[in-house]
Amino acid sequence: MKRTLTLIFLFAVSSTWLYAQKITMRGTVSDASGVLTGVSVLNNVTKQNVVTDQNGLFQLPAEKGNSISFSYIGYESKTIIFNGQTKPLNIILNASSTLLDEMVVVGYAKQKKATLTGSLSALSGEQINQRSVASLSTALQGKMPGVTIQQTSGEPGADGSNIRIRGIGSINSTTFPLVLVDGIETNINQVDMNVVESVSVLKDAASASIYGSRASNGVILITTKRGKKGDVKTTYAGYSTLQRPTNMPDPVSAWEYLQAELNSFDNAGISVAPSQREQYLRLIEEQRTLQPDNWNRYDTDWKAETIKGNSLMHNHNVTMSGGSDKISFFGSGSFLGQDGLIVNNNYKRTNILLNADANLLSWAKFSLNTSLRESNSLAPGVNSPRSIINKALYMLPTLSAARELDGNWGYGKNGDNPTAQAYDSGEQKSKSTETIVNGTLTLTPLAGLEVLGQYSYRTVTGRGRSLIKPYTTSLRGAVLGIYPAQDDLTESWNQTIRNFYRFQSSYEKNIDKHFAKILVGYQAEDNSFSSFFGAKQGFELGRYYLSNGDGASATSGGGANEWAMMSGYARLNYNFDQKYLLEVNGRYDGSSRFTLDNRWGFFPSVSAGWVVSQENFMAKTQKFIDQLKLRVSYGLLGNQDIGNYPYAATINTGYGYYLGDGKELATGVAQIALSNSDIGWETSKQFNVGIDLTMLKDKLTLTADYYIKRIDDMLLRFPLPYYAGMQPAFSNAGSMENKGWEIALGYKNKINDFNYGITVSLNDNRNKITDLRGQNSQDRTQVEGYPNGGVWGYLSDGYFQDWNDVANSPKLSGSARPGFVKYKKIYSGAGVNPLLLDSRDIVYLGDPFPHYEFGVTLTAGWKNFDFTAFIQGIGQRSAFLSGVGLRPFANGANLFRHQLDYWTPENPNAAYPILVPEANASDNFVKSDKWVRNANYTRLKNVVLGYTLPKTLAQKLKLANLRVYVSGQNLFTISNFYDGYDPEVSYGGSVGGEFYSIMQTYTFGLNLSF
Repeated sequence: MKRTLTLIFLFAVSSTWLYAQKITMRGTVSDASGVLTGVSVLNNVTKQNVVTDQNGLFQLPAEKGNSISFSYIGYESKTIIFNGQTKPLNIILNASSTLLDEMVVVGYAKQKKATLTGSLSALSGEQINQRSVASLSTALQGKMPGVTIQQTSGEPGADGSNIRIRGIGSINSTTFPLVLVDGIETNINQVDMNVVESVSVLKDAASASIYGSRASNGVILITTKRGKKGDVKTTYAGYSTLQRPTNMPDPVSAWEYLQAELNSFDNAGISVAPSQREQYLRLIEEQRTLQPDNWNRYDTDWKAETIKGNSLMHNHNVTMSGGSDKISFFGSGSFLGQDGLIVNNNYKRTNILLNADANLLSWAKFSLNTSLRESNSLAPGVNSPRSIINKALYMLPTLSAARELDGNWGYGKNGDNPTAQAYDSGEQKSKSTETIVNGTLTLTPLAGLEVLGQYSYRTVTGRGRSLIKPYTTSLRGAVLGIYPAQDDLTESWNQTIRNFYRFQSSYEKNIDKHFAKILVGYQAEDNSFSSFFGAKQGFELGRYYLSNGDGASATSGGGANEWAMMSGYARLNYNFDQKYLLEVNGRYDGSSRFTLDNRWGFFPSVSAGWVVSQENFMAKTQKFIDQLKLRVSYGLLGNQDIGNYPYAATINTGYGYYLGDGKELATGVAQIALSNSDIGWETSKQFNVGIDLTMLKDKLTLTADYYIKRIDDMLLRFPLPYYAGMQPAFSNAGSMENKGWEIALGYKNKINDFNYGITVSLNDNRNKITDLRGQNSQDRTQVEGYPNGGVWGYLSDGYFQDWNDVANSPKLSGSARPGFVKYKKIYSGAGVNPLLLDSRDIVYLGDPFPHYEFGVTLTAGWKNFDFTAFIQGIGQRSAFLSGVGLRPFANGANLFRHQLDYWTPENPNAAYPILVPEANASDNFVKSDKWVRNANYTRLKNVVLGYTLPKTLAQKLKLANLRVYVSGQNLFTISNFYDGYDPEVSYGGSVGGEFYSIMQTYTFGLNLSF
């Protein structure tokens, strides 16, 4: 009996042991959207670990009572106690961080933000459309660290911003990023913001090198919206905007100008005869006390006569989207109308887009993107709007009326009348039409395998009409002629055609804790450009057509060019246990811009990431740290955008030669530039290290990067002796370096019905030319060891206070006198006159590239109200304002009110030196630290207050949604820049200081969906 009981006991124990060893736990892991691939499933007792496959399935040996953990980046971990069941489990994971689970667009693919190893910034279309502006580039300003966006003008159709990613990438080649919309290169400012789904900016070589030679200045990837399965949805978004200049200088009146002119003669020691002085004083008193009669006295406010105080802009967009299991679509139509600050200056743009997706088979999908864009701009016939505006600011008020009493236009300055040019000088019309047809066939015949082919046809056609119509001028009732002296009509046409081809395949696979994906592709594109123009003068009866006019004055011309590229590219992504991330990219580019021997370039990159928060030693922090990831990358990029035939010796027409004994003039050709067939790619070597931190269930986020970007083999032109008679050839010589850092910090939270958030970005870039083979430029814009385009000048030392100070201090010339700007002598040595300044005393004064760029976005919402405020600015930028923007009386100009604060013995600390005629003032306004200002600023860039109608009320109105909002742009600015001038605007022009002010705007908008 005892033996029998023993056998029964042993049998029971062994059966239980065998049973425990043979149990296999099975199941599926998913979230609210579907199954999850790559989820880690860990038996906490045996430490065995597996990952879910592409169908979310897993199998893991387990005993009853074992603790089983499920973890996945971006999701809350879940732990269960296995009860021994054999029925498959259904495990649901909840997202812990929507940011980590977010898919972002990368080169030729999409990827989870959690597994990125490169440096990338992304914005959604919703974030972009918070600002009601005309250009997409401006809407991105201040939103992404490391991306410098500067709006330099407010002119309609030309108010887009310059974009540079992590500094200046070249001296002679392009420095702007590659912009791709659904994979096709286009102009970012022609994109309708209403159709943008997302924008990704690839900043380092790891993220951008798959675009090779096109990516040396970074890449901007824009994806447009697509239809989704469901009922047809219709939306309307529209706004109306009142625009006004942010800042403009204030010209002085006629009597103030005359008094200043007389004072300038006295200050310069110029003798004024008693009768002339008496006449001056009488005119000053009359101008000061009497109204102008536009016959004996002129006091013309050219600014008020020419420039409008405000202008209008409006935008309207309608979309329709929907679909079924087989087909879906998204269609959009938009119109933008923008008026300028002068008459006959406006811009109109129409965008039409249709995206369609068709599921041909369960494993075959065809996508078609079609878009049509037409833009029309109008400007006066004589001079640009920018030039007309600036003439209206500095034109003398005493010259004539804007329009004389006899009805003719005032004579102005020898017929040059800015008001007449705005209203009655003809027209400059330009029309641009862009058509894109982009088709993609995607096949997924096997799990994890994707094969696609893409073809795109893009054509951009431009047409111009420039008509100059002379206007009649008068002065005090006497007709003085027409201006300009001759009419002129020029009609022009040009077209660019681009064909784009891409073939690509990718395969991804999960094996236990390992995940790998490989992508390979081939891309080719060809571009052709052609143009022609015709022109005539001498038209009769106001019939301005090329079929009319003087045949003897007819001219015509045209041209054509083409270039092509071919590329192969590949990428390998690998991660182990969602903790250790690796990415390798490579692209092999061939460009027709180089000879066969130098045509091809290889541009690889490698990046790695370590998700520290997934390590066991971080287990205690996982309750409040969603993800902590370290990134590092290194890669090479190229640049070849320096024109189509830089390696070849080109021949130009239009040259004449005297031939034969009779020395008869014969037409001919000439080579005007040397060539170098050995030139090749500029190369950019980029290193990046970064950190990503997400905490408190997506409430707090931090991203920080440090980078070094070195450009070698720069394509430069070194000067030749004058007797060479030709322009120098390009050569690969010299190097440049950019170093910088960037930080983005965000926090958001919700308390009952109130939500709020703040996002702060800050970055800085330092550029330095490291090698020019000793060939610094004569104007010092390129000097080894200093930034490209650096500002150089003298160091000022106040003003000369008296003649003794003049005699014993260094000066530029013998014209110095008390009240002139005093400068410091820097260079000393044997034989150097310590009292005479020369070019050796010029020093480096600053960098014109912005530094310490920052952006702060504040958001808040309460019930149906939403509020957004955006503050943007820079901490440092050196800017020099020249010409009429700086010097009183420059080029026969008026003064601005702030220039009346000039030196006198009673005002020794004035803002401006002693007032003297322009011919006597050159020493005062040379480039120096007195006039090189820090163009830093802090600007309330945008404020939006919106209200969304409650759904119950909207439904009663047969609406799905209704939102109204008011918005302001460029509302307030803090700056120490020149009075009357905007620190963000670009200044220049033939007389210096010319600009077109950017706009302060007030907007009312409406969004509807049905």
